[in-house]
Amino acid sequence: MADEARAREFYEGALGLPVRGKDPTGMTIFGLDGTASLGLMVDPQAVHTGHTALTFDVDDIERAMADLEAHGVRFEDYDLPDLKTDARHISSMGDEQASWFADPDGNIICLHQGGAIEYNM
Repeated sequence: MADEARAREFYEGALGLPVRGKDPTGMTIFGLDGTASLGLMVDPQAVHTGHTALTFDVDDIERAMADLEAHGVRFEDYDLPDLKTDARHISSMGDEQASWFADPDGNIICLHQGGAIEYNM
């Protein structure tokens, strides 16, 4: 994140993630479900990748989008050969649905509902 106050306003205010504090390196730590957390480091030269940086699984994508839009989040639209969003800003792939938005630094965040996600760690 290039601007800590702006990022905190977005992640805490718009996304509703509670701030848990800072770690010893100065990273701002936001709470996720359970004991999971998200750490954002201040870097005035930060450059986003242009790809999805973070995905949130949701039970009801349309409700989650409406909640975020009420907090000023604007969803992206795509019209690519392998990825298209509809008028609702949602891409449907079988029983999966996804939508994307960007944080203030341009990092792309995805909302995802349905489908089978495998976590191999």
